[in-house]
Amino acid sequence: MNDKQLPVFSEKEFTWRDGKHWFDAGILFFKAVKSYWYLNCLILGGLMVLISSFSITLTTIMMVFASPLVTAIMMKACADASDKKILSYYKLWQQVFNKLNALLLLGLITAVFSVISQYIHIHLLGLFALPVELTEDMMKNMTGKEVILRGILNIMTNLPIALALVFSPALIIFKSHQPIQAIQHSFLGFIKSWKAFLTLMLLFLLMFFGVVLLASFVISLIVTVMGAGSEILVNMVVLFFIVTAAGIGLCAQFQAYREVFQQVEEVNKSGSEIYAEI
Repeated sequence: MNDKQLPVFSEKEFTWRDGKHWFDAGILFFKAVKSYWYLNCLILGGLMVLISSFSITLTTIMMVFASPLVTAIMMKACADASDKKILSYYKLWQQVFNKLNALLLLGLITAVFSVISQYIHIHLLGLFALPVELTEDMMKNMTGKEVILRGILNIMTNLPIALALVFSPALIIFKSHQPIQAIQHSFLGFIKSWKAFLTLMLLFLLMFFGVVLLASFVISLIVTVMGAGSEILVNMVVLFFIVTAAGIGLCAQFQAYREVFQQVEEVNKSGSEIYAEI
């Protein structure tokens, strides 16, 4: 079978329980590759700060454009950790660079998708007579009904982008797919394992609420000790928790890719090594 044309889907029937397994594996993989993730975020964050000085809208688009490349680096790092290879940031970039053209094209496609989805989102807000720009006072006085409605509209407009990106960077790196093929197979992979993904998303929601509680405690402690001058440190704490949760999510995504697009016995043979090593 030609990997460049056809995906190798696992014959496994995915259940709700598989999402819990992906979540657990994501935490373990993240422990192995966390330094590379934080370094990636530091570099990307610096570039976004420079771009934001020109345009906030452009910053959002560039974040979407760069996301396939960042995801691909994390996928390769997790694969190397699983195979017990010595992790090297230079080698990770070198390996990803071989697929750079396809990843950049995927980034361009998703950036275009992002602009279109934002356009649709704005028109949907207008359809429900909801303001596009929110002030601090408006957020404080927002009703529960409006919060739920805005959340549903966000999911509706952003879900296609998420499904297009969930497996496509890994398919480009590991299966040499072209961007359009990778996007198509990414959708098919999600459809095949939707139960597990719903469980994974619910677990991340629970983790998010846990992170919010922990962050609130840490922030309260910082404010109590340092007073009003602690705003920068508070923002850094919040950013750290968000970045960490995102890294765990990408690592869980790698485990999902391995199980959805490879034979189950292949994953079982090599996948348990990361647990033993960590």
